[in-house]
Amino acid sequence: MRTVPACLCFAVSVCACSAAAGEPRGPLVLAYYYTWYGAEHGACGAFEHWGEGAPNLRFPPAIRDISSSAYPLIGPYDSMEPEVVRWHMRLAKAAGIDGFLVDWWGPADWQKPAGWTHDVFVKTVLPVAEQERFPVALFDECPQFVDSFDSVRDWTVRYLRQFKDSPAWLHIDGKPAWGVYQLWEGKLSPEQGRELVAAVEAEVGPVYWVVDRMRARQGPGGLELYTPDEWLAIPQIQCFSGYAMFSTWRMYRYEELAPVYRGFVERLHAAGKAAMLPVHPGHDNRRIADEPWVMPRDDGATLRAFWRAAVEADCDLIGITSFNEWPETTVIEPALTWPDPYRYLRIVAELQGRGFEPPPLPPAAAVDPAIREMLAARSAESGRAAP
Repeated sequence: MRTVPACLCFAVSVCACSAAAGEPRGPLVLAYYYTWYGAEHGACGAFEHWGEGAPNLRFPPAIRDISSSAYPLIGPYDSMEPEVVRWHMRLAKAAGIDGFLVDWWGPADWQKPAGWTHDVFVKTVLPVAEQERFPVALFDECPQFVDSFDSVRDWTVRYLRQFKDSPAWLHIDGKPAWGVYQLWEGKLSPEQGRELVAAVEAEVGPVYWVVDRMRARQGPGGLELYTPDEWLAIPQIQCFSGYAMFSTWRMYRYEELAPVYRGFVERLHAAGKAAMLPVHPGHDNRRIADEPWVMPRDDGATLRAFWRAAVEADCDLIGITSFNEWPETTVIEPALTWPDPYRYLRIVAELQGRGFEPPPLPPAAAVDPAIREMLAARSAESGRAAP
């Protein structure tokens, strides 16, 4: 039984829950969404995060050589393009996904272009989310990679203050949500975590913190997943998660997952905390890693195994990892290289107890010129209007 009731709604109290009023519902379902992509045909003016330099055509006339083991249905795209982001949100809504946790590197100048994820969120993602009435919040990677704790603390205050009152900002239990990524030990200490939440809430009020603090250890019965006691003792943090289980603990079969997921949730609930469990459709980083790791998709069996284990563990939130992280190929975004491009969105919809009808593709001007004719032909064959 959940210790923390999880209700997702717009800041203006437009309920985004899928269950009817008064009926119990399953976990909130959020997908991790990446905005680091640039394209020659978009505002970036160059292909970024798709591979080294400008990806050449690998299989002319439509398929480029990108750093992924799958290929986007609309080709490499630009995250600043509103119609691409709109399509992504409509796909997510059609599948029953409740919102996005948006990857965030703040204003850091080591991005290409500098400050890209900040600009994409401010200029494109948040405005489109407001138009689409689709909840979004930020998943801050910078505490993991930025050495200056003062910078992390200061911009968390700044950007929560700036974004939290948007009608599209994700609120859980009536509080604006904020995610903190912390795969490795040693970057953000428990003392700093305590200071971070206290300083932020002193400036902006109560926050619903989703902190990545899933760790592994050998217990009497084998592998255990847990959150360190020093973090559980921080009263303001309501929820703990674990994004990168796919690379740290290499299991993906239901029989392995079920006991460790159940134990993780039980420990958190006993401490009065909520649990957000990662659900992975697969993982394949052979195009980018010297020592690659492949988690097979098994035509959706892996996604179903994670989902079943998470729901049966009575978790409060599910984090789909990911909607569109193409380099690690953890995506559920439609892929041209799958027999059914919408395969994994259809499975998510099914698991959410609903049918799935793909929204129209983005307008032709928003997608890779190399793939426009192919998409138009596919649309004509399926009886849909060409993009």
